[in-house]
Amino acid sequence: MPSASDLDDLARRRIRRASIGALIAVGALIAIVMVAVALLDGDGRPSSAPPPSSTSTPPHPPTSDSVPEVPGSSQAPRASAQLPKPGDYLRGLYPVRFPHTAAGATAAAAAMYQYTWTVDPTHATRVVGVYVASEAQQSARRTAVDSVRYFRKQMDLPATGEVPAAATIAVRPIGVQWKIVDADNVYASVSMSIDMLPGTGEPSLTAPAASTVHMQWRAAVRGGDWVALRTPAQQMPSPHYAEPGTPQFTQQGWLAIRPGG
Repeated sequence: MPSASDLDDLARRRIRRASIGALIAVGALIAIVMVAVALLDGDGRPSSAPPPSSTSTPPHPPTSDSVPEVPGSSQAPRASAQLPKPGDYLRGLYPVRFPHTAAGATAAAAAMYQYTWTVDPTHATRVVGVYVASEAQQSARRTAVDSVRYFRKQMDLPATGEVPAAATIAVRPIGVQWKIVDADNVYASVSMSIDMLPGTGEPSLTAPAASTVHMQWRAAVRGGDWVALRTPAQQMPSPHYAEPGTPQFTQQGWLAIRPGG
């Protein structure tokens, strides 16, 4: 992960890509990363298009302080959400064992995105084993390696072999929402900013992204934890990325992430 000084420099030199073309490019990037990502179709093949626009207006966030745990409910309280902390860190690094709640499922999804995207193929395949359901891991590992090559290409780094030690991808979740299917199944949506730091002295690139993943609770995993499943995108919500603080952020149903979870 980048140091504080690296992130400060990253922020100063950020290249924002807010155009539609950039959003489509990031959508394609997300599609090849892993089977768990919502842009993959039911056969595990990358979708050729970004998520379709929603035809309905997202419901207004409830005002209750309690998190709705009713099947079919699709929002957390108010206009922000505090994601719970993990119960453990696998290998001292990967956040795992999140609470058996909708917010816990969404926190697990956010953690998955933060650790999946990398320039290290060994790390990428290892993360698949942590966050993806066992039956999907074989194909997910292949697409994880493909995603490493894709990221390296965007950063003008060699497709294989060594890269600069400072080359880093930092995923920063900035918004969440979820739809509860039942107590053990949640469609978790995460809005995020992807910072790519080549480590070569070249300017860093920041790209917006939004994705939905089907998270399922499995009691046999780590004593009870959430894992990502492959589910056709058309079966799940598909909110688009929007900048925090804008009307579009609220209209798309995003909830800002409150610190302190």
